[in-house]
Amino acid sequence: MTIKELIEQLEQLDPDLHVFTAGYEGGFNDVYVGNEREIALNVHEEWYYGKHEDANYSLIEDKSKYKIVKGIVL
Repeated sequence: MTIKELIEQLEQLDPDLHVFTAGYEGGFNDVYVGNEREIALNVHEEWYYGKHEDANYSLIEDKSKYKIVKGIVL
């Protein structure tokens, strides 16, 4: 998802709604907008990992196998 796509979806909602992220083992946290970073797309296939990974993650041996994009993590 791009910032543009996120904005388009958010514009459909009440601007006074609060925004949260899921907690680690339950509950909810406030959203934190992280700094821009490079993300390697579609690195993980296991269901228990997120699909994408920080491009600087040491276990990615051959970065040329993945599309690297700039993004933020909410």
